[in-house]
Amino acid sequence: MIRTSELTIGYTHQLLTVDNVQLNTSELYFLIGKNGSGKSTFFKTITGSTPCLSGKVLLNKQNVSSIPLATLPTVVSFVGPHFPSVDFLTVEQYVGLARTPYTNQFGRLKDEDHKIIQDCLSIIDIVHLKERFVTELSDGEKQMVAIAKALAQQTDIIILDEPTAFLDYSNKTIVLNILQQISIEMNKCIIISTHDIDMSIELGCSYLVVNKNKKRIQLVNSPVKKEVLLALAF
Repeated sequence: MIRTSELTIGYTHQLLTVDNVQLNTSELYFLIGKNGSGKSTFFKTITGSTPCLSGKVLLNKQNVSSIPLATLPTVVSFVGPHFPSVDFLTVEQYVGLARTPYTNQFGRLKDEDHKIIQDCLSIIDIVHLKERFVTELSDGEKQMVAIAKALAQQTDIIILDEPTAFLDYSNKTIVLNILQQISIEMNKCIIISTHDIDMSIELGCSYLVVNKNKKRIQLVNSPVKKEVLLALAF
């Protein structure tokens, strides 16, 4: 669960205010707004990499600013818009990196870790890729692998920045449907930033909208018409 209270975000100057909202587990939310409107800054703030200018963010009732850096990866996982450049790692090994916060000082995976990795590969339906090098994968396959890695972190909260940006329509549909299924069946709070308004509306989820006129992020519950979202954000 994520809660915001009197939150303002930015760097040296205020970029946006954020409404007091509660984002629950078993729910998928879409973050929408213009390019450069502050969506990435919002994600950086709620994942703890950028401090709040004022107010607070609570992750599972803990103030994000008080969560130790070593513990944060067990609370919230993040998938960026670009797959990292890594060489000589198989899919199974890459997904296994998600278990780092849970391993001992030598980074050795236990039987339990290997089972979690295999389970996540199975959930995302990419077991057949596990021995492939990540550099050999298509963009769609890489996005599935990134989601599997986030899932293997076993966090209640998963944040994805433009996970469908470089995918074709078919793969976009697959990714969004998988994420909605994960949120419901695995009791996750998932936030996705997207420009695919039509596709997101089909899923019937709620929105965090960067209101272009009021410079604030507000919660818009589903059902909502596309025209309303466009008027607020664009």
